Amino acid sequence: MKQATPEDGLFRVIDDHEDDDLTRVQPSRYAGGPWNPSHQHGGAVAGLLTREMHRIEAPVPMRLSRITVEMFRGVPMTPLRVETRVLRAGRRIQSVEANLYDKETQVARATGLRVRVDPDMAVLATREEPDPEMPSPPDGPVPRHRAPEGFEMPPGFTHAIDFLRGEPPKEGVPSSVWARLRCRLVEDEETSPIAMLATMADFASGTGNAMNYMKFSSINPDLTIHVIREPRSEWIGVHGLTRRANDGIGQSTATLYDLEGPVATAHASLLLDRR
Repeated sequence: MKQATPEDGLFRVIDDHEDDDLTRVQPSRYAGGPWNPSHQHGGAVAGLLTREMHRIEAPVPMRLSRITVEMFRGVPMTPLRVETRVLRAGRRIQSVEANLYDKETQVARATGLRVRVDPDMAVLATREEPDPEMPSPPDGPVPRHRAPEGFEMPPGFTHAIDFLRGEPPKEGVPSSVWARLRCRLVEDEETSPIAMLATMADFASGTGNAMNYMKFSSINPDLTIHVIREPRSEWIGVHGLTRRANDGIGQSTATLYDLEGPVATAHASLLLDRR
């Protein structure tokens, strides 16, 4: 498969009913994930649901400060329906929700906490600095991403990103990656910084996860992102660590960066299994 271009998208909008908070989308081939060719990558799902929550009308300027995505089953590469609603209205704090359906079956859900923004609070902003442990991404061309050992090249999402891995993961040691979208989240639409962040944040589930992917799988059925601020660069860095218990459950935690400093933290539960 050829690499995605800036004109491509992970999704195409089929029908958009802003009046009744409903959107129908068609995943493109670039939304495909690594575990099953008929299922989407978790990053595509997280980005789409975050886009929908971000579009919910707010009574005052607000932004998402926490995003939680739950994937109830493999999200298919077929036309899907997204329904959104406000769970708790307010002018200082709001709770919002986006639900993803395959026909009548719910396949994923995202909830978001929105907080009012106040430029007068800039006096309290903490100092931002890049992490010295995070190597900078290159300014020039990026080598084509190679799948980890144990995977064939995934048919979709891998071709939609530029991806740079730092040192190979080692047991109990954090590792780092940089990633950016080569295309849009939705065709014919500029990708918002918060949706782009959610799309890249799914890499937190695998960063620092040193395991044999030829024998085992590690699927994250959820992803929670606490957003410090929206990113100001296309590149998103992930510095994370994964721990695995002795009963088939693991957990990944990571700090996310743009080129100026930290932007979010991410946590994911892991379902560990034999392949």
